[in-house]
Amino acid sequence: MIWEKIKELEEKQQQLESQIQKLEEILKALPNGHLEIKEINGRKYYYLRYWEEGRLKSKYIGKNASEIESKLKQAFELRNQLSLLKQEKEKIDRILNRIYKIIDENING
Repeated sequence: MIWEKIKELEEKQQQLESQIQKLEEILKALPNGHLEIKEINGRKYYYLRYWEEGRLKSKYIGKNASEIESKLKQAFELRNQLSLLKQEKEKIDRILNRIYKIIDENING
């Protein structure tokens, strides 16, 4: 019974690792940063502001930023999901490490 539980934890750990990798790959294709709006003569101009190599950068998006807004929102939601998955994986890692340590101590006595 205990071995079945250990196997379940190990399988869950592998599933989480796979999900984390997939999310990280998706996030690489999405923009990082936030939108900044500058109003000049009553017209709005959109800029993407982000950090790169320790410096704050700015990229002009245009007068319409609806597409980039939706991508930024998606990236934000995926980063939150990624954070939760990493927390869950760390918890399982700690549990499995304790189990392995106990087993090793009992075997090597």
